Amino acid sequence: MSYTIEEYKVEDKLEKLNLSLPDKISFFPENLSTAEKKAEFIFTDNMIELNKHFKLNELELSVLGGDTELYRSRKNADIYLPAIFFSLSTITENSAVVPVALNVLSNYVYDALKGTVGKKKAHVEFHIETKAKGKLKKINYKGDVEGLKGLEKVIKAMK
Repeated sequence: MSYTIEEYKVEDKLEKLNLSLPDKISFFPENLSTAEKKAEFIFTDNMIELNKHFKLNELELSVLGGDTELYRSRKNADIYLPAIFFSLSTITENSAVVPVALNVLSNYVYDALKGTVGKKKAHVEFHIETKAKGKLKKINYKGDVEGLKGLEKVIKAMK
């Protein structure tokens, strides 16, 4: 399992885009830091399919900026997942949301990589709202399915 953690401020960027920080678990675009308007948001192509899996597990995820038509597909042996945001209120009020979300992700990755040859990795970013207003912590994860489940303690410790 390999991951890095960085802290960043998002308040000014969201204000510029006329958006506010979601109050629940949500998908974030890959290019949040560089997009000049929300119509430019690009999401990972498997976001739609993954969202179906979340709904089956009774998790409703919103999409920052609303629906989009811009998706990035990668021709790679690894699997790239959409960036996922956890609001502070979601983590605080529902202790099961993080483990359920990580379980859905790991099952999705396992199914997607089933039958492939070689060591494949999942790439995903998690954005976690902290108690400091307008500040988020971002986890860049690159690793196997088992490592995804191990991120629960890391995410919960960030709030």
